[in-house]
Amino acid sequence: MTYLESPGVSLDRRSVLALPALLGLRAPGAASTSERLDFESFTAHCKALVDEHLKGDGSLHEALLLDLAQAGARLDARDVPRPQFGAFGGYEPRIGFGPVHKAPPFMVIQWQLDPHAVLPPHNHTPVHVVSLCLEGECLVRHFDLEGEAPPVGQPGEFHLRQTRAQLLRPGHASSLTPKRDNIHTFRAGPAGALGIDLNVFLPGAGDWSMIAGEPLADDGYAPTHKARWIGKPKG
Repeated sequence: MTYLESPGVSLDRRSVLALPALLGLRAPGAASTSERLDFESFTAHCKALVDEHLKGDGSLHEALLLDLAQAGARLDARDVPRPQFGAFGGYEPRIGFGPVHKAPPFMVIQWQLDPHAVLPPHNHTPVHVVSLCLEGECLVRHFDLEGEAPPVGQPGEFHLRQTRAQLLRPGHASSLTPKRDNIHTFRAGPAGALGIDLNVFLPGAGDWSMIAGEPLADDGYAPTHKARWIGKPKG
């Protein structure tokens, strides 16, 4: 089974943190960007950002993601609790997930990828996600639907367009929304990777599925793939 492999892809090593760093942006009431955050302060600050965002019309979600990523860059990784990881999907090398903060609609899920582990591409239910690397490194690749696709879980071929390829290292982040970069896949480096997903769950029904596919075309700009839904893994 092929999980949207694309040998020779060029890496965009810039993270989502670049823009606020350039503009000197800071969320109201935030501590100095030179100060590290322990995990308790980090989650309290992120929850406050999410609550403030949801009080509005929700249209400034990109600003919210930038603020969350900026907070993540200041997080002291040594203070992040280590959960009991549950093995995910029976994949080898092993992939594990475990919750470390639950305050709906904001949740923090920690992920652990063994060396060279691959988390296959998958879509997301109505949720904004910031993925932050804490240890090691991994390549994350994002895709959007190109044209129409069958409902999630239904048979039929569809096309994907690669929108981002980024090497995540400690303190670097990548994000997605229901409308952009919504499908992503991870490949861990030789030392494995540890990180967290900051999830902001949104109203509305949704479903998710793993995706298999193969390259369709690569013009050196935005490779496209043909793909199909393959459902949720067992375990």
